[in-house]
Amino acid sequence: MRIFQRRSPDWRTQNKSKIENYTPAISLIIATYNEETTLPRKFQNLIDLDYPPDKLELVFVDSGSTDKTCEYIENFIKQNPQVSTIFICENERFGKSHALNIAYPKATGSIKIISDADAILERSALRNIVQNFSNPAIGAVCGRQVLLNPDENSSTLLEKSYRGIYEVLRQGESALDSTPIFHGELSAYRSDLIDPLPENKSADDSRLANVIRQKGYRSVYDASAVFYEFAPPNGASRRLQKVRRGQGLIRVFWDCRRCLFNRKYGKYGTVIFPMEFFMHSIFPSFFLFFMGVFLVALALYNPLVMVLLVTILLGVVGLSRLKSNLNILNQMICFSSILTTFMGSQLILLNAMVLWLLGHSLHKWQKVDDVRKEWHKQENAGAI
Repeated sequence: MRIFQRRSPDWRTQNKSKIENYTPAISLIIATYNEETTLPRKFQNLIDLDYPPDKLELVFVDSGSTDKTCEYIENFIKQNPQVSTIFICENERFGKSHALNIAYPKATGSIKIISDADAILERSALRNIVQNFSNPAIGAVCGRQVLLNPDENSSTLLEKSYRGIYEVLRQGESALDSTPIFHGELSAYRSDLIDPLPENKSADDSRLANVIRQKGYRSVYDASAVFYEFAPPNGASRRLQKVRRGQGLIRVFWDCRRCLFNRKYGKYGTVIFPMEFFMHSIFPSFFLFFMGVFLVALALYNPLVMVLLVTILLGVVGLSRLKSNLNILNQMICFSSILTTFMGSQLILLNAMVLWLLGHSLHKWQKVDDVRKEWHKQENAGAI
């Protein structure tokens, strides 16, 4: 994927004159649930975006908030009559997929963009992500996450390492054909390609990306469409977020399994989808099973060898959390971070799979309050 990432030119640089003035009517949809702490900042971010106001429609859909979220949105509409805004207020919380299914038919833009209340979009993010649709072959696009606290602690360092791997994969897959994994914090879709989402499942962003690719359009990652977010500041919050996301992706890949090795879908069907399907749905169980068998075998052969191996693994985990100015040590830390991130992801995916098989669906998105607290703390400190 890194080879494809490096070799593939940005098609937009070859069609610059065509896309510079490409500003179709768009709808920016934001689903909320108890977001009173993040909305004031989000409102200002929306006002500051570099996109023609007469071509931008905002759609808020609230899922039974019990705080002042609805009041804040209503006040925003009153104070900004120049902004075309639709507000849908549900009395009960059914999950994000349900909220989006309600919002899609009411949104009038030819391109529908999804964002989260706690994600801050770079000023040019909408313009950059929309420009991709001047290419008629592209049906869906997602943006790039930039972490605001990558070096805060061991948990955020782990997320930083994960994001580095994530970006290489998404860019390589997009250059080759399409990527099946999207960022819901900033993702865009052609309106006429959107299908209703199943409401008892999650990862709606990636589900739409796969559905649209199956309709013959590409789903790609755009690194120039940037949004900012805090990484979960501790292991518990990160696990909560990742397990829910992992379960959603596993279910998406399982539902789209007919794409496996299907030449009808080009490199997406023969290379990309099988790789992601295997890594998310099959490999975690095999990896942990064979690791367990290997350790037991070592213990039976020579317990000291097993202890040595476990010690080395713990050392790798510890090394991944260090910082250094030495080039050689930095290379070792980078390798350790990749290995630690990989092993941690396998545990998270296995946890997500077990919960799904036991009938524990995580489709009602769980708000990570620690991330909201991080925004509040940094704002009070004047850091952002």
